[in-house]
Amino acid sequence: MNIPELIDEITRMRVELLGLSFTPQHSDARVLDQVIYKWKHSRRIIADILKGKYLDLHESGWTPTEDEIQRDVKGLLGGNFRTFCKP
Repeated sequence: MNIPELIDEITRMRVELLGLSFTPQHSDARVLDQVIYKWKHSRRIIADILKGKYLDLHESGWTPTEDEIQRDVKGLLGGNFRTFCKP
């Protein structure tokens, strides 16, 4: 599952359905080296998706603050998982 178009489509669907309350992960990697390689591609795609969402918000009259953007990115890049794992 290292086809950028599929990663993009699936991540966009997840954002639409779940908001930002998930950890995006697209890997069928069998070894750690593959996870690192695939994660580089996924991060670029996630950034493009967020950029589009923030532009949509701006066009609707609401401009997210830098703190809100940092919160969202932190959540997507591991914070949501850490929160989920807390007792």
